[in-house]
Amino acid sequence: MMDLTDRLVRYRVLTGENDDPARRGTKNLVARSECALTCSDQDGIDRVIAALESSDIQLKARPADEKFYDWQSTYVEVDPQRATGGRILFGVAWYDEAYFAEKSQAFGNDMHTHMFKALGVEPGAVEVTHWRQTAIAA
Repeated sequence: MMDLTDRLVRYRVLTGENDDPARRGTKNLVARSECALTCSDQDGIDRVIAALESSDIQLKARPADEKFYDWQSTYVEVDPQRATGGRILFGVAWYDEAYFAEKSQAFGNDMHTHMFKALGVEPGAVEVTHWRQTAIAA
């Protein structure tokens, strides 16, 4: 019998370009970032989701030629064995190499550090991994 005590529950709260191909259109992916923010309570989770949703609305309103990145879907991951808190998981799809090189470390700048703190995310509770898109020779 399967032990259900060692399970995480993950659910999508915002749909991004990876789950809505029309958002990417004809843009080519050059890199991807995977982000995880750990929150100690549900209020923190709710604040982060609201901030990401607000940012997503603003990003979708940009003209296509000014859109050098887009959000990928956002998930909340909770551990049923923990009373509170969880992780917010989301990605960034990068469409412009120069923009990626310039902005991919922005999550560590003073503005983002201040924003994370205001949302209830501690500086050590932010994880970001970057991936470059590569072509495999046939």
